[in-house]
Amino acid sequence: MGVCLRVFGAGLLASLAGCDSPQTTADLHSYLQATQGHASNAIEPLPVISVGPVFAYGSMGLRNPFQAIGGGGDGSWQVSLAGDELDADRPRQFLEGFDLEQFEMVGMLSSESQANALLRANGVIHRLKVGDYLGRNNGQIASIQAHQIEVFELISDGRGGWLERSLTIPLNQQS
Repeated sequence: MGVCLRVFGAGLLASLAGCDSPQTTADLHSYLQATQGHASNAIEPLPVISVGPVFAYGSMGLRNPFQAIGGGGDGSWQVSLAGDELDADRPRQFLEGFDLEQFEMVGMLSSESQANALLRANGVIHRLKVGDYLGRNNGQIASIQAHQIEVFELISDGRGGWLERSLTIPLNQQS
C-alpha cells in the first residue's frame, strides 16, 4: 500500500509541475493583454417584450360543463320532485348493477293485462315490466311500447336535490 501511495504522489507532483512552466504562463499573459483591449464595459439593453392581447374569460354566458347538453343525445334532464320519495332502503335489483347504455331492447311480450319488454345485457335476455328498476342511477321503466321503452333515472345533483333524466331504449331490429 505504501508503494502505491508513493507512485500516486510522484505522478501528482509531476502533473502539477507541468502547470507552472514559463511557456504556459507567457501564453496566458499574451492572451489577457490581447483581450483586455477589446473588452467593453457596456451591457446590451434587454429586448423589448410586447404584451399580447388580453382575453377576458366570462363564464356566465357558457353552459355548465357538469350538466348534459340539452336538446340532443340520449335523454332530457329536468329537476326532479321525486327526491323526497326516493327509498334508499329499497333492496337493489340485479339489473341495477349495469349501466343503461349496456341494455338493448330485443322484443316485447304483451298480454291483455300487462306488457313486458325483452332487454339484453351482457348477452342475457331479461323480461321486464313497467316499474322494474334497471341501471346504476335509480332507473325505472316508465312505459313499454312496441318499438321502444322509456326509462326515468334519478341522479343526485350534489346539492341535496335530484335531477331526472328521461331516455328511451329503442328496439334493435337486427337482434
